[in-house]
This record gives sequence, C-alpha cells and structure tokens, in this order.
Amino acid sequence: MSFVSLIYNIFFVPLGLLIVFIMKPFNKKLKERQSQWRNSLSALDKLDNSRPRLWFHSASMGEFEQAKPVIEEIKKMEPDVQIVVSFFSPSGYINQQQYSYADAIIYLPFDTRANAKMLISKIKPRAVAFVRYEIWRNYIEQLYNKQIPVYLICATVPGSNALRTFPFFKSFSKSSYSFFTKIFTIGDYHSKFFIDLIGLEKVETMTDTRFDRIIQNVARSQKNPIIPREIFQDEDFVLVVGSSWKPDEDIVIDTVYEFYKKNRLNIRLVIVPHEPEATNINRIRTKLPNSLLLSELLKQLENLNIKEIKENLNGKHIIVDSVGKLLQLYSIATAAYIGGGFGVGIHSVTEPAGYGLPLCTGPGIENSYDARELLKLKVLTTIENKQDFTQWIKKMNSDKELLKLSGKTAKEYVYNLTGSSKILAKALLNR
Repeated sequence: MSFVSLIYNIFFVPLGLLIVFIMKPFNKKLKERQSQWRNSLSALDKLDNSRPRLWFHSASMGEFEQAKPVIEEIKKMEPDVQIVVSFFSPSGYINQQQYSYADAIIYLPFDTRANAKMLISKIKPRAVAFVRYEIWRNYIEQLYNKQIPVYLICATVPGSNALRTFPFFKSFSKSSYSFFTKIFTIGDYHSKFFIDLIGLEKVETMTDTRFDRIIQNVARSQKNPIIPREIFQDEDFVLVVGSSWKPDEDIVIDTVYEFYKKNRLNIRLVIVPHEPEATNINRIRTKLPNSLLLSELLKQLENLNIKEIKENLNGKHIIVDSVGKLLQLYSIATAAYIGGGFGVGIHSVTEPAGYGLPLCTGPGIENSYDARELLKLKVLTTIENKQDFTQWIKKMNSDKELLKLSGKTAKEYVYNLTGSSKILAKALLNR
C-alpha cells in the first residue's frame, strides 16, 4: 500500500465514517442511503454470470444524465452486455430505478478497502466508468490492482481548491487520478489540469456527452410535444420562460404587458417557475391574471378538440404548475428566456439552444461556460432591466431573419459538440 493510501485509510476513511454516523439521524437522504445500501446489492444477484458486465458510477442524477447516452450506445453496439449502475446519492438511486438500459442499480458502499474488494468481486466488471468528478480512492485502486480498465468520463477540474493547492491533497489527487486507464475531459481547459497533474498519455479531450443527450431529448419532444403548437394562433410569439425566479418574472411580465398595450403584438408567455409551489404559482397568477395553469390546459386536451382549445386559449398565457415539463415545452417556443441570471445563477442554456431558439437572460452568466460561448456567438442576449428586455423582444419579434439566424446558430453550437458518447462506448468495449 502506498503512503498516500495508508494516510487515506488510517485517517480520512474513519473520519468520513464518523461524520456519516453523526449526521445520519439529522440528514434524511443520508439516513435513507445508509439504511438501504446493503439491500440494494441484492440486484446484483439477478445478473446473468455468462454475460459480460460494464459498471457506471455517478454521484447523482445530473452526472448520470451524462452517462446515459454512453450506456445507450453500448447497448446498440453489444446488446448482450449487462450494465451495472451505482449511485452515492439517494436522489439518483431512487429516481432512476425505472431506467430500462440498466440491468442492476445499486448504492455504492462507503469507500473502504473491504467494501471495494467485496463489490468488485460481486460485479466482476469488464470495465468501469466513473462520471465527471466522482473518484473513490479504494475503488479505483483495487480496480487498477486487478487490471480492470477504469475510466473517468466527462471529467472536469475539481471544484475544491484544496485538491489543487495543498501539498498532501495535490499528491492525493495526482496519485488517485494515475489509477485511471484514461481520463476523458469535456474540453481543453479541463484537459490542461489533468495533463499538468499526471501527463498527456492518460488524458484525452472530448466534448460533454450531455450534448448527445440533448439532441435525443429534442428529437423525442418534437415528435411527441407535451402540448401541441397548434393551440396557439399562427402569429403568436411564444416565449418560454424557463426556471424563472421572481426578478425574472417581474421583468418579463411587466414588459410584456406594457409592450402589448403599445404594440398590440401577440406575445404568449409560458412561465415555468424554478419552484412551482402553490405560493409561487399564486403570486405569478395574481401578476398574470389572463393565464391558464398547465394542469388545466392538459385536462382540456383530454376533453376538447384543438379548435375549441385554441379559442379558449386565445390571448391567454400559461403558467406551469408541475416539475419535469420544461425540456418538452421548449419544443413549442419561438424564443426562450432563461431564469436565474439575476441572482442564483443562470439555468441551463444548452437545452433551448438545441431546439434552435434565440435566448435571453439576466446578467449572471459567469458560472456557465456555454452561456458565455453563446453570448459570443450573439445567440444569447443578457439584460439588466425592463428596457433591455423590451429591446430584445421587439427585435426578435420584428426581424424574422435575425430570429431564424440566431436559432440556427444556437442549434449548430449544440450539434457541433455531439458525438463523444459513441467514442466513449467504443473505449469501454475496447473496440
């Protein structure tokens, strides 16, 4: 055992276990995880020992979305391969139980040497992929010792400065990353960190697999939209306001009302609040009385024909009162306003860009690489106030060529970054 492994197992593993023990009674998610991880491993007993296995580990749901297109490419190439998926977080484990491409979904036991040896012997993987930044020292070291290929996919620079600056943690990072057979990053900036740390031969620059996932979702939503575009008037400018907060809603709603009074243009808002709780929905509905809840509209779609709904909806805006609808709703949009730019940080811009939509948001885009790139391409417009938003909506409404060009450029940005999933699938299958 190396000095770094010795220190990690003598000091940091017991400390981690102690923290888990202390926090478990007060943390619902941690309590759920610790009470269920052993039971979750029974899913491995149902696997077919005659078929090869690949193992994917993700921290939670967000990281698993990056793994999905790779898994699905693998299943296309070798349908006989069994996929084992592990999560550390209950949000991933619980919410992904119905994912049809996984043959077994489990919790990852805590990172002790004994647990690592036990789990690897139960899974018997042909190869393993850890997603993004999730690296557990004992697991990757045991995989390395057993000569099982282990990859870090969609790798990004660690968020913690301690891993890059403090001598021990820097040595720990270098030693741990060296166990990987290959590290596939999502861009040159991230590659530079790993190349400086462990050398060029183990690092390869790719793009983020989430772009492959985006175009899959776009195609699916356009084929089967949650609500048909035909319920709007042909001349309606449909603005989807995605993951909005109060500052976003105040600017958008006030501006659209004022703009409508002066210009008589048919702007239709589809507001998707970040938190669709009753208090937020009631607040938005008070501010936007000429509106309909999505739940009410969906009931109409069950009982009325398109012509009747179109007549009922004429002039009304839509407020989304449930979660999980935003990505599908972009398929009916003329343009998109992305929430969060006035405080918490901008929501994802890549999904609406994938639909070929011009984008607008508040000024807070510094934490989003894609937003900064789309701003350079003049696809995304940032605003500071109602006057800025008025100028943007007026320009998009009046200049059809600009609207079309902006959408085309946005879509090209996403589509030009696709293709990594197939390459990663081949690497894991050793093709």
